[in-house]
Amino acid sequence: MLAREGTLCYAKRKSSPVLTKAHKIARLEWARASVVLGAQWESVVFSDEKKFNLDSPDGLQYYWYDLRKEEQIYSKRQAGGGSVVVRGAFSAKGKSRLAVLSRRQNSEDYVSTLCKYLLPFTALYHPGGFTFQQDNTSIHRSSFTTQWLDERGVSVMKWPALSPDLNPIENIWGMLARRVMNTACLLLWLTRVRCGGSGNG
Repeated sequence: MLAREGTLCYAKRKSSPVLTKAHKIARLEWARASVVLGAQWESVVFSDEKKFNLDSPDGLQYYWYDLRKEEQIYSKRQAGGGSVVVRGAFSAKGKSRLAVLSRRQNSEDYVSTLCKYLLPFTALYHPGGFTFQQDNTSIHRSSFTTQWLDERGVSVMKWPALSPDLNPIENIWGMLARRVMNTACLLLWLTRVRCGGSGNG
C-alpha cells in the first residue's frame, strides 16, 4: 500500500537475531518465571555494553522519506567520527557510573570493570544483596568470571540466549544514542556555519 503512494521510498528494515524454536521456548519460560517476581525486581541489577559511533548511532541512517522533498543527507568524516564503548548498570534504586572501555575486554578486564564500577554501585544501593543480570557473552560465562562472582556470593539471573531486547537497559541506550546523534548534528551545523556555509540541510 505504501509503495502505491508513489511519494515514499523504502530504505531498509532493521535486522534482528534469528531465533530458533529452542530460543523462543527459552524466552517464554523466562518470561513466565519472571512475571511472578513482583517486588524482587527492585533488587535486580541490569547491565550491558554499548558502542556509540560519534558520527551517528548504528542503524539510524535508514528511513522512509518523501520523494517530494529533498532527501536527508548526513555527513561523515573521512576517517570516521570515532566511537566509544561503555558499560553500565542500573536497578530500580539507581544507576552506576559508566565505564569507558579502551579495548576489547577479556574475562580479567571484565572482572576489573565490575570491581571498579559495579561493586561501588551495589554497595551503595543494594547492601543487602542483589541479583545480577548479564548476557551470555563468553567472558561473562568464563570460569574466571564465574568463580569471581561465586566468591562474592553474587546471584546471577538466568538469561535466555539472543535476548538483548528483554533487557530494559536497551531503553537507556536508545535515549543516550539519540542524544549522541543530536549532539553530532549540532556540531556539524556549527562547523558548517563557521566555514561560511548556510548551516541548512
